[in-house]
Amino acid sequence: MLNNMCMKGNIYTHKKCFICYGALKYKEQQTKFQCPKHPEQQWTGGCFVRFGKAHTKRFKSVKEAERHLIGLRFKTDEGTFDLRDYQKESPLAFSSFVERYLEHRQKDNISKKQLNHIEHVLGLAVEEWENTNIKLIQEGEIEDFLSKDGISNKTRANYKSVLSYFWKWIVRREKRKSGLEMPEFPKISFELGWRKITDIETQQSILEEVFRISYHINPRIWLGIKLLTLYPKIRPGELRNVQEGHVNLDERWIVFPSPKEKKPKFVHLLLEHADLIRKHWQPRGLPHMYFFRHLSSRSGVIAGAQFGPKQFQKWWNRACKNLGIEGVSLYPGTKHTTVTAAGKKLTPEQIQRGGTGHTSDAFKRYMLPDVNEALVVTKAIEDMQQGAGKVVRLKREKEVYEEDIKLQ
Repeated sequence: MLNNMCMKGNIYTHKKCFICYGALKYKEQQTKFQCPKHPEQQWTGGCFVRFGKAHTKRFKSVKEAERHLIGLRFKTDEGTFDLRDYQKESPLAFSSFVERYLEHRQKDNISKKQLNHIEHVLGLAVEEWENTNIKLIQEGEIEDFLSKDGISNKTRANYKSVLSYFWKWIVRREKRKSGLEMPEFPKISFELGWRKITDIETQQSILEEVFRISYHINPRIWLGIKLLTLYPKIRPGELRNVQEGHVNLDERWIVFPSPKEKKPKFVHLLLEHADLIRKHWQPRGLPHMYFFRHLSSRSGVIAGAQFGPKQFQKWWNRACKNLGIEGVSLYPGTKHTTVTAAGKKLTPEQIQRGGTGHTSDAFKRYMLPDVNEALVVTKAIEDMQQGAGKVVRLKREKEVYEEDIKLQ
């Protein structure tokens, strides 16, 4: 093996013999140059390593050059030699991989918010490792980066998730080229904070207030929020992206082609909900037009334009303010409130399979959700909300009656 290694690469110098002016030859494993005719003429200073046609590197001493050459030979025999490790333009620098990864993720079907988060995390990492060879960033460096002061464990876990996916992408591309292995990421524990939810009665009060303040402006504002309370499988952003061609009221379903789950998702409608949507499906537009769109032009709004990302939240907030309700935002006030209340009437398995669509691997493999179960869940939610609506109206009638008594 040693003889084979000695045949790969060599060390050279421009120095000449002081006696015959002949070239000095590198003496393998003797850490010096020597004149073949005048052995007493030796040199241990400046020199350069040439390893094949593509790699040349200068050193101040033969000792440094020899150490470098032995390393190159060892990596070659080991099968891990990568010329890019020694190129001046640093193709294996951390920052160069970040640029390519962001281009790759831009082609994926992810939201602008997700992409901005990825760019933010990797931007912080570039500040730490900009020109560092990706192979030199190991467990210790990653753990130090994730252990910086001033950030919560939840944020650390988010950073870890971004970096983990980033490294998996690099390893998949580079493993055969350079033998790059996936580093082990530190374990980060944290407890999720509770989002403030409410009860079904309050949820329906808010929905009624949304109806009162927005229905005359655009009925689809109230309709969208109502659907979010009825179908917890739907996320606000997904609902906003529904196009007219995604809605089939004859067969009573809405398809979401590009949800967070990465595969098309169907939401099956009760007959009364299909009729409700049909009632508000005026004016109809082309299949590619967004269903939840502005119906008329006004300041800052163009008729036919898709609802903005904060449209549902804005009207929900206004309704909450009018009712004196604080701290309940759209997502937990619709989805989480509905699911929590449904837990009193349905089993967790029913809610998972037929309601939210969030299933474990076991459910996915053996207990796939079907249309009937989804409709059973929605029917239970509908009944629960209708009962809550009656309570809300009775309370209001009582308040009006008591107010009348005071006036008398």
